[in-house]
Amino acid sequence: MPTHAVGKHRIHYWEGRNDSPGKRPVILFIHGAGGGEFVWVYQKGFFQRGFRPVIIELPGHGASEGEGEEDIGRYAEQVYFFLKALAVSKVFLVGHSMGGAIVQNLALTHPEIIQGIVLVGTGAKLRVHSAVLNGIKENFEETVQKIVRYAYSRKAPAELIERGTAQLLSCRPEVLYGDFLACDRFDLLKEVGKIRLPTLVVCGEEDELTPVTYSEFLHRKIRGSRLKILPDAGHLVMMESPELFNEKVNAFLLNPTVSGNS
Repeated sequence: MPTHAVGKHRIHYWEGRNDSPGKRPVILFIHGAGGGEFVWVYQKGFFQRGFRPVIIELPGHGASEGEGEEDIGRYAEQVYFFLKALAVSKVFLVGHSMGGAIVQNLALTHPEIIQGIVLVGTGAKLRVHSAVLNGIKENFEETVQKIVRYAYSRKAPAELIERGTAQLLSCRPEVLYGDFLACDRFDLLKEVGKIRLPTLVVCGEEDELTPVTYSEFLHRKIRGSRLKILPDAGHLVMMESPELFNEKVNAFLLNPTVSGNS
């Protein structure tokens, strides 16, 4: 498993087979709260065909060292320095939920390194109910079960939900708490309209954690963005509807121009 030193810690990542070093566009996939490499499992093989896909595990997640962060801006800094360590000068960023918040931050602070962004199941503000934050501290397993119930559509296979539950339970409670606290503190409602990059916004039609209205707001505010709402999918849209998700994202990456919306 490859790692790169970022600050005091070694950050784990997965990278697709790279037959043409320096020639294929780089895509960095960034997971959400409590996530890891596993949430992008259905994107690995598909995007390896024509791109150089990289999946980062944020500090404190998966096999990466560290304790996580409680601020989206600090996570964004970690991602920026990771890209520097990887010697990437231009990149497409794909971020899910908290990862989408990180991508928005980077789109505003480091647009010079970004070719385009894909915001998946996220919003310009990600308020978290106090019951979730308290529950993670007081009854971790029960709270994770509640989170998972809202994370998938009612049509999601039981096996997928079971795997997702196990993965979220493997995240340390203090790291998951920090992630949700970072989300709760995140607010770019007044700033997101300043993003001037090719943008695709994707969400599941049945997303109960970051409802469709969140994505519609992003679409309205980010000039020239495209919006794709995928049916029969919830918050984990890239796992619940991988073929359609991959198709929509691939079409954008191949032609990352702004659309006609204003």
